[in-house]
Amino acid sequence: MIALLLAAAPFVDAFWSRDLGALQRELAEDAAPGEEHLLFDDLVKLATCAPLAPLKEASPLRELVRLEESRRGQKGTLWDDLSRNDFFRRAVWNPDLRSALRWPDEKERWPAETLLVSEASWGCKSAKPGSGPSIAPALVDSLPEEPAARVAYERAVLRYRQGAVEVGPRIVPALLDSGLRPAALFLRLEAGFDAPEGWIALAREWPAPAVTMRAAQRLYELGRHAELVQLTEQALPPSPMQRHVLLLRSLSLHALGRDPEMLATLLRALALPGADQGLEPVRAIGLAALAREELDLRKVQKLSPSMETALEQIARRASAARNFPTAVAAAQILADNPDPRWRAQGLALQGEIGWRAGNAQRTAEAFEQLFDPKRKLAMFRDPAALQLAQTLVLDEAQRRDPARERKLLAQLDGLRAQVHLKALPQVETMLVAARRAAVDQGEQPVALGELDVPLPSAPPPAPPIEIQLPEPRSLLAIPAADGSLRSWFDTGGPP
Repeated sequence: MIALLLAAAPFVDAFWSRDLGALQRELAEDAAPGEEHLLFDDLVKLATCAPLAPLKEASPLRELVRLEESRRGQKGTLWDDLSRNDFFRRAVWNPDLRSALRWPDEKERWPAETLLVSEASWGCKSAKPGSGPSIAPALVDSLPEEPAARVAYERAVLRYRQGAVEVGPRIVPALLDSGLRPAALFLRLEAGFDAPEGWIALAREWPAPAVTMRAAQRLYELGRHAELVQLTEQALPPSPMQRHVLLLRSLSLHALGRDPEMLATLLRALALPGADQGLEPVRAIGLAALAREELDLRKVQKLSPSMETALEQIARRASAARNFPTAVAAAQILADNPDPRWRAQGLALQGEIGWRAGNAQRTAEAFEQLFDPKRKLAMFRDPAALQLAQTLVLDEAQRRDPARERKLLAQLDGLRAQVHLKALPQVETMLVAARRAAVDQGEQPVALGELDVPLPSAPPPAPPIEIQLPEPRSLLAIPAADGSLRSWFDTGGPP
């Protein structure tokens, strides 16, 4: 490689002066063509869209020229420059033939003899787009570190678009153009090549939706909820990834005790496109927050795909939180439902709410309506009545109020006379529990208690990543006057 850089000296000035005509003359007058001659001759063909012949032997820098040819016409690359006829000066200086002798070219050279060089024809206007590069790992390994980093990055981008994450140690972000470094870090993190904490720093530098989602996931896993909330302040374009970010944000707001903000964020998230898989724990947290507010059916509809199921949960949670207006409103809607299953649930809930609110009369009315033939509850009557009775027994077991206990026992006696025979054992069990009767021997036939089970807050599965990764402006490695390898010109302005 060093020898090639030194031997390329005659061609370097012409090329980097963007004087294609002068370069053609230098190539034509080269007395001992070598690898450097072939490389710059390839560059002339690339710049004029002339066909490049396949390589007969390994030549890494010339192979890069063919890779760049395969990207012909691709926006955001050096083809933005080469598609302009005026990017290079193309005129070739030749002597004035009116005052000179001319004879065919031959090996022998005469003093003051000058070759006649024809200007290369520019065919980029009608050239077909390239077929797209295919990069072998062996090529990356044969290159110096800077061009190797660019080509390895390009290969990783192409493989990522094909659904594979292939990242190796030659992708060194510090060696890449600043516009490519965040994407290179993304690929390294996605491949597990770097520690996952790197997502957090990358999201602050490059807040692409995919990066923000990965960073939010990591912060949630680490329990750094305040940082997650701060990171996700900025609105992102609507997408399944943005929806997932908002879901994670809502869970962190819940963990921080900021449920009003959590509910607003959750409703925004559910309005975005995305899968329903794994959403039930998050919906349950939202319903628990709704149960502490005034009933808003629009919010309920946005939060849950089933209005009836959501109202049932809200009624129970609102009753437990002693938000009786919301509990009563939700239960009443269910009690008026045309479906007998939900009518039965609504009536049972009305009885539970009345009992908790200290309105035993309302509970008695709920039992009466459950067994009213006009309600036409059919097979849903007994399960709803038993559910109501179980709730009363459990609630009373924790209060130990003799007056209420007498009312409960009377209610259970009446229930025993009304349910179907197959439901009698359950009523008898509840009567034993309500009487607090001790058994002479053996085990107590029923045990009562209430466990406060915290709502699970596991986030749903993350959606597939969608991200546009930039490609290098150039894949080339071209000898420069200072002995380095440069990828392309710094500016696309006039030569």
